[in-house]
Amino acid sequence: MKARACWCGSTDHHEFSAEYVRCAICGTLISCVGLSDDELKVADDDSDFYGKKYWLEHQNQDLGFPSIFQRAKLDLTDRNLHWLKTLLRYKAPPSKVLELGCSHGSFVALLRQAGYDASGMEMSPWVVEFAQETFDIPMLVGPVENIELEAGTFDVVALMDVLEHLPDPVGTMSHAIRLLKPDGILLIQTPQAKDEMVYSALVETKAPFLEQFKSDEHLYLFTQSSATALFERLGASFVQFEPPIFHQYDMFFVVSRQPIQMIPEADAEKSIETPKGRFVQALLDQDKRIKSLDEHVKIIDADRAARLEQIHTLTAMVHDLQAKENNTQR
Repeated sequence: MKARACWCGSTDHHEFSAEYVRCAICGTLISCVGLSDDELKVADDDSDFYGKKYWLEHQNQDLGFPSIFQRAKLDLTDRNLHWLKTLLRYKAPPSKVLELGCSHGSFVALLRQAGYDASGMEMSPWVVEFAQETFDIPMLVGPVENIELEAGTFDVVALMDVLEHLPDPVGTMSHAIRLLKPDGILLIQTPQAKDEMVYSALVETKAPFLEQFKSDEHLYLFTQSSATALFERLGASFVQFEPPIFHQYDMFFVVSRQPIQMIPEADAEKSIETPKGRFVQALLDQDKRIKSLDEHVKIIDADRAARLEQIHTLTAMVHDLQAKENNTQR
């Protein structure tokens, strides 16, 4: 099997697994069996890989993920809120946002509820129609390179679990950056490979990252350093990593061509104190309370475990003393 050239241009690869190699220059993991560029296009929504069947069959039946109908509900109260909380720290409403590869569109809908001027893009016309009907949001049929959008008009371009699927990360990301205003940002979630990863060790420990080796569609798996190098090459050298919601295998970061400015938390909260935004604020407040309770439960469980261990230790000591006393009496 022959791997495609790395996004950095290198063809110097080291074997990583049966389906991936590691770039000797930047450390990116590269699929040896990924689909060709033509196979990744959606010319026929009924038969092409990223067409209708990808969402109705492949995601659920092959990968074991919840269906797109379930995800349209589930994502709102976990990953969407996590992404929104981070975005509010960098760009406040009514910033203009484009989400590439937005799937069912729930994040776009949440952003619009919070006051952002948000729209989404997908490759499959069926998914575009589904998102429009489900959330009443503006949608575009991609890929983004084929859409006529004015350069320098977006405050944010978001890519959640998209970067790893791109056959040409340099070309697509260059186009996305061109769409941004001078101080605009990219908001990206993607699997995080690590330089010290050894495939046999991942298998032996049943590491969560094993789920990311979907070699037909995850073409490039970046490390933090190789992702930074990608955007430095494109003139966006300011990269800020944030805690990902799925810390076992993802990374989550902000990219900009200019120094990244943070918004004070009080100002971020005030930016969504609008008639529509108050519903979002209620979700964020509830999420904060739930996480606080989760942490409290963890503390209680840890204390309970420590006390139980003490009981076991004391019980063992008592049994030992009783046994010694019985032996003495004999």
